[in-house]
Amino acid sequence: MSFIIKDLSYIHADKEILFSHLHLSINSGDKIALTGNNGCGKSTLMRILVGDLSPSSGTVLRPEHLYYVPQHFGQYDRQTIAQALGISHKLSALHAILSGDATEKHFNTLNDDWNVEERAQTSLDSWGLDGIPLSRPMEGLSGGEKTRIFLAGMELHNPTAILLDEPTNYLDADGRERLYNLIRRTSATVLVISHDRTLLNQLPAICELSSQGLTYYSGNYDFYKKQKALQQKALTQQLEEKQKALRLARKVAREVEERKSKQNVRGEKNSIKKGIPRIMMGALKNNAENSSSRLSSIHTEKTEKLQAEMSGIKSSLPQTDKLKTDFNASHLHTGKILVTARDVNFHYPNYPNHTASPAETPHTETTAKSLWASPLTFQTRSSISVQIF
Repeated sequence: MSFIIKDLSYIHADKEILFSHLHLSINSGDKIALTGNNGCGKSTLMRILVGDLSPSSGTVLRPEHLYYVPQHFGQYDRQTIAQALGISHKLSALHAILSGDATEKHFNTLNDDWNVEERAQTSLDSWGLDGIPLSRPMEGLSGGEKTRIFLAGMELHNPTAILLDEPTNYLDADGRERLYNLIRRTSATVLVISHDRTLLNQLPAICELSSQGLTYYSGNYDFYKKQKALQQKALTQQLEEKQKALRLARKVAREVEERKSKQNVRGEKNSIKKGIPRIMMGALKNNAENSSSRLSSIHTEKTEKLQAEMSGIKSSLPQTDKLKTDFNASHLHTGKILVTARDVNFHYPNYPNHTASPAETPHTETTAKSLWASPLTFQTRSSISVQIF
């Protein structure tokens, strides 16, 4: 096994449960896409698998030699490329030895990796980062450059397991194709979070994270979507059948209650006509009330069971109803002015002024920077489509 997840849960500091009681086993060499709705905890789960974050409960068994490409790189801005790639200690030892410092600790640190510097530079070059020195700080590099530096680390370290969080976000077409080929070729275990459908279809298995836990699908992303559509169709049909059964159960309960009430009234009138003593009439009334109570309890139990089953089905269905918008409901005549904006802009307060010289602006002074170079003036009318890009 490469990864074993047992009864894993994560709870935010505000006590909100992100996910709970997750179980999953990933075999060595498996290539899996981790999918799920935004905010369901995919990146958090990956960080727990890497060991960067501790779970609230449960355990993770992970391979020793794994490599992680995060979605964001801001935490590495104060590091050099060598430090971000995790090889700065080897480079320091190598340079010390080459300078004549032959102490044992340097040889132990280097661990016979004499060409580490050449391998690192070759890996960077292969990702289009020719000429960038390993001593360069990460700060100031673009998102695409930072991504390619970490992807180059996969070839440099040759890990047994690779975890990638949105690796194609900043890559151009050539970079994406190189990543696809690398994933196809590698024998390492691969776990990927991505919205890139082409990348997801390179992976032969999907693991979906939802409120129901982790669900494994043997097949690529297109297969997974078809299976999800079939499952949701079946669940929708089940829900409609339960709703129909619930309406019928409530109708039957009302009709039985009405019939029983009428029977009780008729029985009481007949008892009076027949001259039945009041004490016996009271006993008959109690029996009728007990019978009605038992019937009511049976119907209540049935409706509660149906409602519980419906709740279970609804929890497995996507909440698409919250996203529906009826654009045809306003019935406004064509051309009616809906919004008029003149000279609109936005600025961030306390934004440091990097353009002013120290003589012009003290180091404590800040200036507001406008979001748009020129204020916006526009008007929208009904029945007109607007695209913002």
